[in-house]
Amino acid sequence: MSKEISAAVLLLLVALPLNIGVAIAAGVPAENGIISGFIGAVITGMVSRCPMLVSGPDAGIGALVLEMLQKHGPAVLGPLVLIAGVLQLLIGLSRQSRWFRAVSPAVVNGMLVGMGLLIVVTQFHIMLDDSPKETGLANLLLIPEAISKGIFAEGLTPHRSAALLGMFSIFIAYAWSRLQFKWSKMLPPALVAIVLASLVAELAGLSVQKVALPETVKIAFMPYQMDGLLKALVDPNIWLSAVTLTFVISVQTTITINALENSGKNERFNYDRELVAQGTGNLIGGLVGALPVAGVLLRSSANMQSGARTKIPNIGHGIMMILAVFIIPRTLEYIPTGALAAILVYIGCRMILGIRQNLKNFPREEWIILALTVGAILCTNLFTGVLFGLGAAVAKELYRLLYLDIKLKPIANRQASALMLSGAATFVHVPRMMQILADLDPEQELHVHLEKVTYIDHAMLQLLMEWELEHRNKLVIDWDNLGASISPQKKLPGVNLQDKIPPISV
Repeated sequence: MSKEISAAVLLLLVALPLNIGVAIAAGVPAENGIISGFIGAVITGMVSRCPMLVSGPDAGIGALVLEMLQKHGPAVLGPLVLIAGVLQLLIGLSRQSRWFRAVSPAVVNGMLVGMGLLIVVTQFHIMLDDSPKETGLANLLLIPEAISKGIFAEGLTPHRSAALLGMFSIFIAYAWSRLQFKWSKMLPPALVAIVLASLVAELAGLSVQKVALPETVKIAFMPYQMDGLLKALVDPNIWLSAVTLTFVISVQTTITINALENSGKNERFNYDRELVAQGTGNLIGGLVGALPVAGVLLRSSANMQSGARTKIPNIGHGIMMILAVFIIPRTLEYIPTGALAAILVYIGCRMILGIRQNLKNFPREEWIILALTVGAILCTNLFTGVLFGLGAAVAKELYRLLYLDIKLKPIANRQASALMLSGAATFVHVPRMMQILADLDPEQELHVHLEKVTYIDHAMLQLLMEWELEHRNKLVIDWDNLGASISPQKKLPGVNLQDKIPPISV
């Protein structure tokens, strides 16, 4: 039991500052992130059957929510999360979670890289006490201007103070994560960086923006007007955003569960049940106007590496989180928002670098799809970017299905020819094949090579058989070598939490 309680305390230290940071990154009050963290830990945790899975608001989802609120206004947060929760419940109850695992790995990793880049380029501006722009591309292009205004400004301006404090926070978080002492593993780098940044800001009297909490944190049931909810429910644009949100949080949760399954403990979990748990949390979160929650890989890895084996750490840290807000609310107001943003920049960079491990065995065409997905996300938004990536993946598969290279080569010193096929031999290529066969010398043998054929359909087989009937003993096909030279797709390495993620890294 003592190990479970210590794991709960550790989770609290990891999650509390990040929940506040995600809320600020999403453009909502800081207490919203704490309420969302409580719902993800306690409500979702009680329904879940995966004791290692820790749910809550995530930095990538915060960037997505910010984008949606800039488009629709802050009043739609509750309806968006409510619709997403209902959709997740329906998906889980109808046992359709498998479809979220059928997405192209290039698109999934492209989505994660895009989310990481959105975190970095958006939070970079907040780190300098500046306002983020509407699109990821605008945030990226204006980074040089932000650096000039923040870092190279004359005098200790508020922007420069925030920039220096942000760089200090990133340095401390990185340096602390590299320490190999046992005592250094007791405190998460993010917590150490934020505490030290808060002390520096207070002792130096820096004029930087800080976390603002209300006098009392209230959880209001349906904090939006009923007519506003009804308008949102009949607005197709709101539904489009809600479907986007459902897709992103569901994919992220399934990725996290899959990583937990591949952690070396040979445990298997019910993905449908976990989507029901996530849907329950988001349904309740939508009713109180909270941020959406999803299974978070970094928190789940911290939970597992701290030795937790039951739900106690997950549920316990959520209860302690809400108690901390009521007991020490004013202490949290010493935290500079720029320091929280800096930690999210650090997490975004680690997220991108961590995904690099999954890309080692990617073929060239998968890299192209990933790059197209990331570029589309930065230039438009997450949903459009993912749709663009899915379209590129479908186009690639259609190309593979339709492409066939046909080469006819004479065989030296023999009255024979070799027909070299590479690709998918389908009915689409029957006319071209008929012309090639018609131009052959009737007395020649035809040796058909199928080593590089990925698929051959009935129409192509029938054409070859008909040619054989017309040219007795002239057709030679080595069926045993069908597709022999096509290398099997290398299995992408699973995410081993013990090896791939440094212990308690945020």
